[in-house]
Amino acid sequence: MASEAPDGSGDIQKSMAPRPARTRLIIALTLLAFVFGLAAMAWVMTRWQGGLRFGGATSDPAALATGAGNGADLVDPTQDMPDGTAGAHGPNLVMSADQQQVRIADLEQRLTRLSVAAEAASGYANRAEAMMVAFAARRALDAGAPLGYVEGQLRLLFGNAQPKAVATIVNAAAEPVTLNKLRQGLETIGASVGHGGPNLSWYQSAMRELRGLAVIQRAGAPSPEPGQRIARARLHVESGQIEEAITEIGALPQQPETTLWLEQARRYNEAHRALDVIEAAAVLQPRTAPMIAPVQPTVAPSPPAASR
Repeated sequence: MASEAPDGSGDIQKSMAPRPARTRLIIALTLLAFVFGLAAMAWVMTRWQGGLRFGGATSDPAALATGAGNGADLVDPTQDMPDGTAGAHGPNLVMSADQQQVRIADLEQRLTRLSVAAEAASGYANRAEAMMVAFAARRALDAGAPLGYVEGQLRLLFGNAQPKAVATIVNAAAEPVTLNKLRQGLETIGASVGHGGPNLSWYQSAMRELRGLAVIQRAGAPSPEPGQRIARARLHVESGQIEEAITEIGALPQQPETTLWLEQARRYNEAHRALDVIEAAAVLQPRTAPMIAPVQPTVAPSPPAASR
């Protein structure tokens, strides 16, 4: 009996020996399958979240209400809509007819102010352009140069308002007279008056000398002597007082030199008067548009609500 026991136990041990290795293999395979399943679920959830949400939607009314509430909190369906359509059903966001009229009136006032400002800016630009053209015309006449392109600008800007002044300037530029020419003319007059002129006879020369021997004049009055008149005319020309110089030379005995000088001086004086008229027109004529007072909008009374 004692000898059989060991033999039986040996058979049991032989049959039980491979079981631990087989168990560990089964456990390892089970764990590996579980891990693989978790990884597959994670991959499916990351790739097809929308499909999982759609497939896993619950039919519980409470859950649906809760989900709808959470979705409303997360996404605002009106946040990307314009202001006029965001709250089509909200009483505070919809403009009434009266408010629309007020808004339209305000926009009209803004457009009016913009139009007035644009007209004012255009007037300032026109004024600056006209002054530049007048200044260029004056420089051309003073230098005795032709007007060139300035003539066309004068006719365009001032031809309708000041046609006479424009014609005077254009004619003066055709035969320009400068201050230097007037000075030279006075020198020529002084030489001819001092020598009596080549056309005077001996009798006329003698009578001229006799008249100059005794001169009666009031105290403090300017001397009527030709030399003194020419000197005063020269001072008037240097100071720009052409009319006074014309008066002095006009009192001298009429000779070809004095007649020519008087004609040139009158043309010079008329041209510069026309320039003064053009410059005044350049400053005053481009007027700005009057400011328009804002119009107060009239709001129509809203109709009474219909009684039910």
